[in-house]
Amino acid sequence: MEDRLEKALNWALENFKADYIEIRYENISKNTLELKDGTFTTFAGKGQMGVAIRVLADGAWGFSSTNRLENLEQAIENAYKLAKATAKAKKEKIQLAEIKTHEDVVKSKVKIRPREVPIEEKVERLMDLEALLKEDGAIKSTWLRYEDASGEKILITNEGTKIKWDLNYVWQYVWATGKEGERLAAARDEVGAVDYGWELFKEKEPNEEVAKRVIRKVHAQLEGIAPKRGEFPIVAGPIVVGIIAHEALGHLAEADLTINSPFKDLIGKQIAPEYVTMSERIVEGGFGNDRYDDEGVPVKDIHIIENGILKEIMLNREYAHKWNMEPNGHARAENYTYPPIIRMRNTIFEPGDWKFEEMIEDIKFGYYVVDFRGGQAQLNSAFQVGVQEGYMIENGEITKPIRDTSISGIAIEALKKISAVGNDFGLEMGRCGKGQTAFVSSGGPHMRFDGGIIIG
Repeated sequence: MEDRLEKALNWALENFKADYIEIRYENISKNTLELKDGTFTTFAGKGQMGVAIRVLADGAWGFSSTNRLENLEQAIENAYKLAKATAKAKKEKIQLAEIKTHEDVVKSKVKIRPREVPIEEKVERLMDLEALLKEDGAIKSTWLRYEDASGEKILITNEGTKIKWDLNYVWQYVWATGKEGERLAAARDEVGAVDYGWELFKEKEPNEEVAKRVIRKVHAQLEGIAPKRGEFPIVAGPIVVGIIAHEALGHLAEADLTINSPFKDLIGKQIAPEYVTMSERIVEGGFGNDRYDDEGVPVKDIHIIENGILKEIMLNREYAHKWNMEPNGHARAENYTYPPIIRMRNTIFEPGDWKFEEMIEDIKFGYYVVDFRGGQAQLNSAFQVGVQEGYMIENGEITKPIRDTSISGIAIEALKKISAVGNDFGLEMGRCGKGQTAFVSSGGPHMRFDGGIIIG
């Protein structure tokens, strides 16, 4: 396949005068299973093969894609013509930051490739998980979704980049609803991995643990009391800390969004206590892990906030040039039908040195929020997050569960109210939408906020 792509690239170089040509090929086999209350509503295996072409000419982008290799040259020509046409109306010409090009083969770290697992075993796992959930009398309905992929991806450019990936991932989503008397509750659970294959479910996420986690979340709501509305001391668990990092702060640090966010004028300034550091980096088991991005740039660990100071933002080559910074590997495309854009990978707060017991011991009244269900944020860092598991803190002890709860605030203000950072660490796997879907992780340690967050 590399020979076919290189032949098309050489043809393009002979026929068109472009600043940059990028050809991205993928050939992936996917399996999707959905089980809803005993019935498989989706039972699909499909191949996804195609080529994405991006051309920079006269300072403008042109993009096209095709799933027919015999049309590859035509697709390149289409992208080139789009770039030339767009350039006529473009006032600010796009330039790319220079990079060192790489030729590499990225081998998968998975032990058990999804395609090596019989479909019968995947079916059995979902049915077993559903049965475990429904052993609890409060669980009235379940919806389970499983997806995996195995295949390859190839990137070549006119600059000399040539990278081939051995691509694999697994992903599982659970939605369960419960009822006791007149009370209703629902809980979600999501796990996934790119560095673990089927072994994720055998070693790290066995059905028993997933079911126990989901049932605990449902019962916390069914048995919970409504919280008082107001601003109280809040201890946030790693998953809630992660959604604040990703949703309320991470998007502000994506360079294409930074331009219109408060972060634009805060780079280099103190925005949090000196014991607070927030990173975008490779994490053990992270759903966003990779060695290179979809422009062939090595993925670099960055500190968005370092010792309380706003330091770095996520960049692709275009925005690296605009900001006069080094590209750091954050150009990602959902698949060959999309061009790469700036995306998060694993957005986390770094651990500190507090024990959990020390965080809560002097709280006379406050809340411990463990897990979220749904959230949204604005570019001014305002956020609102639904809480699917939370508890009261009374006189230094975790007491009653709470229900019908959400937290909200302005993240940039809440940062200043962080009074303790835990010495533990946890991670949430999920998907992020930004016109395209990307697999991401978010997380961190337990953190205490003495204000800045409204619960209600």
